[in-house]
Amino acid sequence: MVYFLLVVAGLAILLLLYMLYLAFQVNVKIHALRVEQMKPGAQVHLFFISDIHRRKLNDKLIHSLMGKVDIVIIGGDITEKGVPLHRTERNIEQLKKLGDVFYVFGNNDREVGEQNLIELLEKNDVHLLVNRSMERIIDRTPIRLVGVNDGFSGKVNIYDAFQEVRDEDIVVFITHAPAYFNNAKKVSNPHLLLAGHLHGGQIRFGPFGIYENGAFKVKENSAELVSNGFGTTGVPLRLGAKPECHIITMYGE
Repeated sequence: MVYFLLVVAGLAILLLLYMLYLAFQVNVKIHALRVEQMKPGAQVHLFFISDIHRRKLNDKLIHSLMGKVDIVIIGGDITEKGVPLHRTERNIEQLKKLGDVFYVFGNNDREVGEQNLIELLEKNDVHLLVNRSMERIIDRTPIRLVGVNDGFSGKVNIYDAFQEVRDEDIVVFITHAPAYFNNAKKVSNPHLLLAGHLHGGQIRFGPFGIYENGAFKVKENSAELVSNGFGTTGVPLRLGAKPECHIITMYGE
């Protein structure tokens, strides 16, 4: 009996160590989306990362992405309670090496103090998308980045967010929680919808988890990406829902 218990305890420790290892993996997933409205040959490369929480972005990841990205999008939860601001600033500085950075609030971000975080983001020239949109012209393509506030601790206003969207814009909608995808599609026709928050359930046993595993789903002239996120919340463990960040190439033919 004692031997059996020791074996079980040993297996449990090994499983926990494996889950800890999985939680700190770096996986860059590559996606492509053909957009009919884009001019032939035009390409726009987006880097999307969400739910960094307590993790640090290392030089190896950043160097592997340099020159491959036009726009960086942070899908919320860049931090959480207990994370020092200097660590968050270091992560922002890393992302700034890749390109222009845009950000939406996540449900944990305000735990470090909303004004503290806003000042840090503005100091580093990060564009806050709080129920508003901004435009960038990349490779002859007008990209309209539309972001909404976090609905857990802020007020979401879909109509304000899409107010300046024009018919000719290629629209990228960003929200921390994918629950707002349907709201966005009621007032506009986004070409790409991005979210995180769910962590893919973080710990899954086969097909079973608290939430669905993250996925990139291409639909008719549009796509939806719900990311598993880069970091973890609660416990620094993962199983069956690997951490991830993303490069999405939007292109015309």
